Amino acid sequence: MLSFDSSLTDALTTHSTTAFWVLKLYYNDESSFYGVSDQDRIDGSDTYYGIVSSWGNLNQSLDFFNFTTSTGNMSVKLINTDNTINRGRFSDLFSTNNFANRKWELFLNTNRAGTYDTAARMIGTGIISGDIKYDPKFITLTLLDKSSTYHKQLPTNVVDLATYPNAPEKNIDKPIPIAYGDFYEKTDIGTIPTSYFDRYKQFYKGAFPVIITDKWNVGDEAISAKLDNETPHTLDNENVYIYKNGYYPTLTGTVSNSGSTIKFSGASAIVYVPYSSSGSSTTNVGVALTISRDNMVDGSFSSYAILDANGSAVSPSSTQNDMALPQVNKLGEYSSINGTVKLGTVNGSYSALNHLKIGTNVSVYSGLSTDNEFQTSLAGNYSGKTDSWDFEGTVQHTLYSQANNNDLQIYESGVEIGFTIENIESHKVPELYEETIRTAVYPEYEHREVEYVDETVIRTRTKTTNYPSEIDYVYCSGKGRKYHSDISTRTSYATGALCENPVYIIEDIMRKELGLTDSTIDTSSFDLSGLTDLANIFADTYTNVKFAFSQYKFINSKDFINRLCKQILSWVFISGDGKFKIRTLRRTGDYASADKTIDFNDINLKSISKTSLGSVRNDITINYNKDYGQDQFISNVNTTDATSQGTTVNGVSQSLKLELDADTLDSTTATQLADAYKTIFKDRKVILDFECLRPYYNDLEIGDIVLFSNWDSNIKIYGAAMGTDYYKITSISKKPNGCSVKAIKVS
Repeated sequence: MLSFDSSLTDALTTHSTTAFWVLKLYYNDESSFYGVSDQDRIDGSDTYYGIVSSWGNLNQSLDFFNFTTSTGNMSVKLINTDNTINRGRFSDLFSTNNFANRKWELFLNTNRAGTYDTAARMIGTGIISGDIKYDPKFITLTLLDKSSTYHKQLPTNVVDLATYPNAPEKNIDKPIPIAYGDFYEKTDIGTIPTSYFDRYKQFYKGAFPVIITDKWNVGDEAISAKLDNETPHTLDNENVYIYKNGYYPTLTGTVSNSGSTIKFSGASAIVYVPYSSSGSSTTNVGVALTISRDNMVDGSFSSYAILDANGSAVSPSSTQNDMALPQVNKLGEYSSINGTVKLGTVNGSYSALNHLKIGTNVSVYSGLSTDNEFQTSLAGNYSGKTDSWDFEGTVQHTLYSQANNNDLQIYESGVEIGFTIENIESHKVPELYEETIRTAVYPEYEHREVEYVDETVIRTRTKTTNYPSEIDYVYCSGKGRKYHSDISTRTSYATGALCENPVYIIEDIMRKELGLTDSTIDTSSFDLSGLTDLANIFADTYTNVKFAFSQYKFINSKDFINRLCKQILSWVFISGDGKFKIRTLRRTGDYASADKTIDFNDINLKSISKTSLGSVRNDITINYNKDYGQDQFISNVNTTDATSQGTTVNGVSQSLKLELDADTLDSTTATQLADAYKTIFKDRKVILDFECLRPYYNDLEIGDIVLFSNWDSNIKIYGAAMGTDYYKITSISKKPNGCSVKAIKVS
């Protein structure tokens, strides 16, 4: 809602007040303007010429279901006859003044409320369209919002020849990615050991794409690549990968990082292949057993298998566990194969007769000590098979005891294969495209026509059939951008903390990529959304809502913001005061106050209706956890609502699906997003269409929450009395003495 000054608010409160608009039309360098209104008005040294023949409506609207907005557009018809302004016509001003693409500002005033053009009275601003048409009597100006002056192509930084003269040819003018969120160590698998396992992609949440910017730097003797143009929160030179044939081999040559740049040389790499427990079995001899066998291959360091062989009771004793090593596609020229094991507690003594055997030919005893992490060559198990990478088959983990009582814990066991690569594999990145989806919605009653709902979906992060553009990438695990300092100053997020909150990711983009400041960002609305409403819609604390992604393809910043808004049930728009604001839906039971109360006696109620049956969504699938090497989401969650799908009074007798891609790696965030969509969209919504007969309500904007007082008790809302019901404004069309409004019930 706009914040009018107290003098204007007091004046508008009086029913007899007549309001008017004054419009400032800037020209040339925007240091000066011509003022116009419906009659001649003087405000100090400012003159407003009374040449407005008719005001168009100042319109704002939001799409409740697609989380997009349209704001600030209107037209104004000016008298263009002779001697109406500066002893001539308004069109005569064009000889020395250029109004096209210049600023306009619109102010609401009354004769009782003092200075006209204060910031607290502005209800609209934008740029004047260059499409100006006139005749000897009238001239019509189209006034646009300012979005075109703010939005630009993202990422804004590219691999340009001036900065990166030795970039691969196919990478020139391609985007340097923007990285957000946590792609670093998994936090639900215990502590990752630091000798070997901390180099393997399997134990990290994901991998950012990193574009190669220098195919060979002679001074550095290395290839250079950029993760982002901003210095990331965390970047580890031990976790740089290539992607090939479904694997993320780790580069093991000389790898370094500085800021957001990774440099590497050499052609050596390692790939970790975990054993599979599918079809596994245990064979015990003598006094021996294995407990929780599958824990040694579950990818977690918080659970373990116990192998126990008591050769002092029965000699020999052994426990043999057969695990499967899956087929591994040949990734390069073979150089080594090592068993990699993380132990827990180890009891007993070990020797050539008391040992752990991996496979059929490799015995280990010297490295068997508590909490040790060790490697041992398994080449002896694959004689004559290494060049062809023929490693598939059963691998035994056998604890032998000839004369001792031995037991040990195994947290994790797998195979590390070393090889030489010839080059960095190219990764195909699909381009942006739109797709229209038509859904048939069947009526609740017979003899009514089937409805068809068309929805245009912007496919920006999924595979397409477009001709792809090839970009050379490596990948890295790490953590992306930090919170902007202005955000840390206002919130509990510490300076330098990892930026994961999607609301503040939007603000960060506005500040760092679009160059906006507090003068054009309504920070209070972002804080309400990011700290309170986000927690509400996700039914979780706001610190648990975590987004993580790389924007590695070109996209318009407006489309980028709209994409994130759809994932957090929010709308971003330019307010009448010229600032970007954000509004976020809450769950239906969590509205406790309104931005303004509307007196029923001040409105003309046009209609009561419901949103279309086609807008209902009761079967929600959220795709998440983007694998950038595969270029697809590899996880999903689904939730449904049986009542909405059913045949009772609250059902639509149909399963209506929604599938949405989400920029998160976090299963909890994805699950809560699915639940939010189901909770909000499983039912049809009441729509009120009404006209406010007084300018008192012209401070309202889209996204505002309103209540009604003095509602006519004879007018029911689909059979129910109007109670303390909260409505969100989805459309408002303003004129000097009132406005037309559509609002959807959200409580």
